[in-house]
Amino acid sequence: MIAPDFSQKRYHIGRAAASTEQAYELFTDETLKADDEAFLLKIRDTVRAAVDLTKFTTIVERMRSAKEQKIEGNPVKAVEIASKTLGLSQKESGSVLNHLIQGGDLSAYGILNAITRTSQDLPDYDRATDLERVGSEVLALPASRWREIALAS
Repeated sequence: MIAPDFSQKRYHIGRAAASTEQAYELFTDETLKADDEAFLLKIRDTVRAAVDLTKFTTIVERMRSAKEQKIEGNPVKAVEIASKTLGLSQKESGSVLNHLIQGGDLSAYGILNAITRTSQDLPDYDRATDLERVGSEVLALPASRWREIALAS
């Protein structure tokens, strides 16, 4: 699952090879060493942000809460409404329903897992990555929208 609310917005922290490759011939060993140290510090900071305990705890609490949000109505209808809400295709929706049933967890957390599990079945990497993000959107659904999904009949 990709939780965009808590992810880093910058992905590339390396050097732009084309723009600096020729310049390295001009730099002293001392300058190159300092540049390497700065690069390693950027990596350290990026990793720390990715595993920040507060962010992690927030996501875990949202997931725990999602386990308690049960589907009380018709699971087929619940998946249909969730799929429309989250922008899933009919084929993806069918796969989500299949994985929801196989997982046996009729809750918001179960739908989240069914969506992210469906991403593993897709041949298109970009769409699979989209579904990993969509799964996390279940955690952010307004209570009124979740009630509509949970009580679908």
